[in-house]
Amino acid sequence: MALILIAVLSGCSSFGNNEPEYLDSIEMPPLKIPVGLDNPTGATPMLILVPEMRMPAGDELDPAPPRVVSTAGKQDTNAYIAWSAQGAYLMVKDTPDSVAKRLRYAIENSGMTLLKADDAGAHKFHYTQERVSSDEGFFSRMAFWRSGPEYIDFSGTFMTSLIPDGENTRVYLLFGTGEACDTAGSEHILGIFMERLG
Repeated sequence: MALILIAVLSGCSSFGNNEPEYLDSIEMPPLKIPVGLDNPTGATPMLILVPEMRMPAGDELDPAPPRVVSTAGKQDTNAYIAWSAQGAYLMVKDTPDSVAKRLRYAIENSGMTLLKADDAGAHKFHYTQERVSSDEGFFSRMAFWRSGPEYIDFSGTFMTSLIPDGENTRVYLLFGTGEACDTAGSEHILGIFMERLG
C-alpha cells in the first residue's frame, strides 16, 4: 500500500508548473529603419492563430475560464482576445469613441454594476460571478490528486482602459485601483465583453 501511495504522489509532483509559454512572450516594438535606407518590402506580418479548442466533456458548467482563449477565425469577428507586453487585451474592430459607448452598454446589460462611466472608456464597474452548483458525488470530491481549484471567483471592482491601435481599439482590464489585472481575470471578464462586442 505504501509503494502505491509513493508512486501516486510522485506522479502528481511531476506535473509542476504548466503555465502556457505565451504568458512569458514579449511584444517587440516596430522595426526602425535607419535614415537613408528604404523600408523593407514584402508580405504583411504573419498572424499566428490558435486553433479552436474543444472543451473537455463535463467542463461546460465550470465557471473557470480557459487558460487559452481561442482567437481562431478572428478575421470574421469584430472582437477577439490577444496578448501584448501589457498582458491580455480585447481587440475590437471599431473606433475608441464607439467602443467606449458599446462597453458601457455591455457592462450595464451583463449583470455588472456600473460605478463610473467615462467618455474615454475608462468605465469603473463591479462584477459578481455567479457560482454554478456542482453535481459531483462524494468520491469525485475526495479525488485529492486532481490539480487546480474547483472554483475560481473573479468577482471584484474593475476598470477598462482603451488604447487606439490603428483603426481598431485595444481594451485592457484593470483592477479598481488602476493596477493591471492578472491574465486569468482579464480572459474571464474580457471574454464576456467579447461575446457582446463580437
